[in-house]
Amino acid sequence: MRIDDRAEPLVRAAIHAAVKQDFGKLDQSMRAFTDDELARNGVELTLAVILFVLQDIHGGRPDNAAIREVANEIAEDESWSKASAGEATAFLSRLVAGEPMVDVFSAEETVVLAYVCAGHLLSSNRQDSEKWWNYLDRAEAAIEAAG
Repeated sequence: MRIDDRAEPLVRAAIHAAVKQDFGKLDQSMRAFTDDELARNGVELTLAVILFVLQDIHGGRPDNAAIREVANEIAEDESWSKASAGEATAFLSRLVAGEPMVDVFSAEETVVLAYVCAGHLLSSNRQDSEKWWNYLDRAEAAIEAAG
């Protein structure tokens, strides 16, 4: 995947708002995507980051039990976002399976869940001496290298 240079800093800002658990800043960050293509590219990058981290922490594609465990952690640790364990499970399960989100979530719900899940996964699964944004850098490098 080629990363859109216009979308990447906006994605980083949205993930930062999610890591800081600041819904106002997250909303503001999401509004910075000024057109549909930019927003789509941002969400695609964020979904690719989530998949990278899930595969990185589970040594490959996570099974349903691992997805439920991560979803429960997201619901508990990111309660500010009001994402339930069921929503996070459905979101991550559909993402891992490559199924469309539109059957279950609105566009806005998909975007919010993407940034909340990415922020949680990056900040809670980084190496001990690593900052979440360095983990994001590693994820992006792997995503670009994969094509």
